[in-house]
Amino acid sequence: MKKPIVALFACLTLAAGAFAQQQEGAPAEQQAADAAPAQPERVETRTIEPVWFALQGDETIDIVGLRLSAWGKCQNLTGLDLSIGGEAVNAYGLQIALVRNKVIDRAGALQIAIGANSAGELTGMQVGLINEAIVGKGLQVGLVNSTNDMRGVQIGLINNTDAIYGYQIGLINIIRSSAVSFFPILNFTLED
Repeated sequence: MKKPIVALFACLTLAAGAFAQQQEGAPAEQQAADAAPAQPERVETRTIEPVWFALQGDETIDIVGLRLSAWGKCQNLTGLDLSIGGEAVNAYGLQIALVRNKVIDRAGALQIAIGANSAGELTGMQVGLINEAIVGKGLQVGLVNSTNDMRGVQIGLINNTDAIYGYQIGLINIIRSSAVSFFPILNFTLED
């Protein structure tokens, strides 16, 4: 029973990675090709690694599979990230860290950390002491949760957002754009 589940997870991870890479590079590469450079082009080399073991990361690496690192850093991560502190520009999958998970741009992920989770645009779930996202679609569970725009649920001691379409459950709930900007225990807005 375990082998089919592991095989299914591996196939889904590889398919998601291929889809994410296919969506990213084409328009920018086409625009760069259309511009008439006067100087020789600089070629950026990026390597795709199925498994990455490192004490530190490499910003030119795309990982499709598994990353085990102390302080990992990569361009794109699709799969499982186990680290003390992980950082990626884009991440799709599961990030588990002791101290911090950081995604600069897009995270379609479950981020779990004892310390902090952060993402530019989160579609998924964050579980940690401190969770923050610029745009959040999903669930944040932690001591402190913070977003600029949330579509989903925040559960924590302190929940803070500029705008939300959803619920906040906690001791201090702040929705800056709401008519009731502060309300303890439960606060919500179901209007755009």
